[in-house]
Amino acid sequence: MKILNERGLAHFANSGAPPDKEGYLHKKGELNKGFQKRWFVLKGNLLFYFEHKADREPIGVIILEGYTIELAEDTDNFTFMINFAGSGSRSYSLCAATQESMESWMKALSCAGYEYIKLMVSELQSQLEETSKNAEANLVSEAYKESKILGRIYNLESSPNSKADSKNKISKRGTLPAESKTRKNPFNNLDLSGENDPGDAFRAMPKVATVEIVTWSILGVKSFYEMHEFVRQQIEEYKNGACGAEGNS
Repeated sequence: MKILNERGLAHFANSGAPPDKEGYLHKKGELNKGFQKRWFVLKGNLLFYFEHKADREPIGVIILEGYTIELAEDTDNFTFMINFAGSGSRSYSLCAATQESMESWMKALSCAGYEYIKLMVSELQSQLEETSKNAEANLVSEAYKESKILGRIYNLESSPNSKADSKNKISKRGTLPAESKTRKNPFNNLDLSGENDPGDAFRAMPKVATVEIVTWSILGVKSFYEMHEFVRQQIEEYKNGACGAEGNS
């Protein structure tokens, strides 16, 4: 086939895009019916052929559309045909060196056309849609199963018999030791002497105004931070009361 846009096709043939397949084949000439060795490069649906592997420009290109790949008849060598539909269309005879090479080229050329790619895309889309439907159906099925399980659990927990059973189970459990049931506040018994003196914050506070001295446990103090905040508030109230008394006097 003659090259219509020689510069553009030559640039594409030598572009950095990796070829789908390349290698030597023997091509039967259109005028000269003998086979000439040519270097073939397949990129997409374009099959370029060069006189030599190192050549920069192809001597021809075959556009792979509306064609079929068939094994050549009446020959014992590894020859296959590229046939185009329509009367008067040219057929290309190509010969490989081995059976493996011939099969590899025939498979690669059969998958190069737009119609084949379109068919594969359509098939992939169908598979994707089927997978999505199956995934959605699985999610619905799992959600239904979980809802049934939750419904059974709710019914069991809300039934009178289940409540009675729960009470029986609790009563049958072993009781904890007596000492473990009693919680003691560590702030009630503090060692305020010697090296164990925790500081003034733990000492008893004198009565100020109407504030009564109470133990930490009655105040609900459970941590050092709570105790510190309580003491700070008491000091501020005491200072504010003292300042107010001086102002009135």
